[in-house]
Amino acid sequence: MKLIDITKNNWMEVIFLTTNQEAMPTLCEEFVASNALSIVQAQFEGTWTTKAIECEEKLIGFTMYGYCKEHDYYELCRIMIGKRYQGKGYGTQAIKMVLSEMRQTINRNEVYLSTSPKNVKGKDIYEKIGFVNTGKIVDGEELYCFTF
Repeated sequence: MKLIDITKNNWMEVIFLTTNQEAMPTLCEEFVASNALSIVQAQFEGTWTTKAIECEEKLIGFTMYGYCKEHDYYELCRIMIGKRYQGKGYGTQAIKMVLSEMRQTINRNEVYLSTSPKNVKGKDIYEKIGFVNTGKIVDGEELYCFTF
């Protein structure tokens, strides 16, 4: 598995990846904003990196990470694995790859992420990787911190 750039050759496939049961992407999915919205956000805000997640030459997911100006911290802002690829350990592996890449490029020892209090599976994965719930709520989501 690897993180790859989003290009003119794969962007359409990336934006149609979804976590929805119906296999149709929406602007705001159950626990994550759509990949299309995230790519636009990254373009206009300028502090985010977007990558597709590829496994065995198939696009299986998407991530967005970088500097959150609003809260003055580095954040794993989006991580999604397409519905048909979930439950195979790809999310855990992808998060570790993103953290490794962030470790090499940021000048802080902490990375944050936030998630819906209802995202039980996601929170379990984050905690197993080493994220700790800070007890803070940001925009209605629980804030987690990973320390390198």
